[in-house]
Amino acid sequence: MDNDDPLGVRIGARDIYNEVVGLRGDVQRLGQQGESVDETLEDHETRIRGLESERGRFVLPVALITAVATVVAAGLTVARIAG
Repeated sequence: MDNDDPLGVRIGARDIYNEVVGLRGDVQRLGQQGESVDETLEDHETRIRGLESERGRFVLPVALITAVATVVAAGLTVARIAG
């Protein structure tokens, strides 16, 4: 390359080294952010599973109450018709 060329660009070894070091730092920060995201996702998953198990505790009692109420209502209807 001619040194008198006004459009010529010179990139030295130091410039390349500085960019590589900068990229290394960027990659390390991204790795740390990824770990943080993984921890947050695990926390959310634990919370969601906890809520699902809480909801499941009430399904059987509600179903039982509904079944008993249905039987009582049917019995009252039969008694009214018969009586």
